[in-house]
Amino acid sequence: METRTFCVGEGAFKLEVTMVDTGRGITVAVGSAAPGAAHVGATAQAIPRPEPDRTATVSILAVPCHRDEVPAHDIAAAVATELKVPVSVTCGIHIDHATKEDIARLVETARDVARAVVERSRAIERARWDDEDQVVAVSRSGDPIGPVDRLAAHEGEGILHQAFCTLLVEGDRSVPRLVLCRRSPMKRLWGGVLADTCAGHPHVGEDLRVAAERRLSEEIGTTTELTQLGHVIYREDHGDGRCECEWCGVFVGRMPADMRVNEEEVSEVRRVSLPELEGYLAGRPEQLAPWTRLALEDPEVRAGLERYVSSI
Repeated sequence: METRTFCVGEGAFKLEVTMVDTGRGITVAVGSAAPGAAHVGATAQAIPRPEPDRTATVSILAVPCHRDEVPAHDIAAAVATELKVPVSVTCGIHIDHATKEDIARLVETARDVARAVVERSRAIERARWDDEDQVVAVSRSGDPIGPVDRLAAHEGEGILHQAFCTLLVEGDRSVPRLVLCRRSPMKRLWGGVLADTCAGHPHVGEDLRVAAERRLSEEIGTTTELTQLGHVIYREDHGDGRCECEWCGVFVGRMPADMRVNEEEVSEVRRVSLPELEGYLAGRPEQLAPWTRLALEDPEVRAGLERYVSSI
């Protein structure tokens, strides 16, 4: 289960939201952020309908003399309809001497809460493994063999499969820096480890460059034109019976200015000058993810990176 706490709205309409995403359903608590104002006023449970274009079915239990059933209903219905999972929402919102305009603003703030919950749930889902996900098994020459279960590909001795890593460059040729990103602690493999800008696996049938551009958008909120520098093949134990066993395409591109980091995927962004890389490759000040280290140690990749940097 993943828990997130955040605020939506301003002033008297500022709401504190805590959501728990189990992967198969969501529980949300919403209360006024003002000290002493939060309470339990109503709980709504929404069950999505199987028919397309139908809103969820909602049941409500309200405390007498409270009107929190309105925002509870609206949030639960919107989230369950959008994400197609059961949703329960408990609301306790207090506004002194509320006017019609206050009620209208509160309704809009409830819509903002629903949108925020959906966004965070989708970000959590992107970072979470589904054991039934598939990756593409390949030969050592990189020729696709066929889809295999992602879990099976990472267990025991592993199965060689397609992957990619990206190295985005910031600055110009006089002061170039690589953008390294620390993987979120919630990552199933190598959580909390400093790595390339982003890495991942293509979907079955997806072009490797297209997959890398898609993943950039999901992890740092932007994308850029990518050039493939080469590839590395490696197997690295994770230490708990799982491993990486990958044919990993290595891509380079310019870092756009409009990065919007997805905190479900990335916990730190670090700019590293090219001369500093030698220390990182030796484990100073810390170890890099194995695929990042091997890519930066590969003569073909390193020469291609230096040519790319000299051309910007």
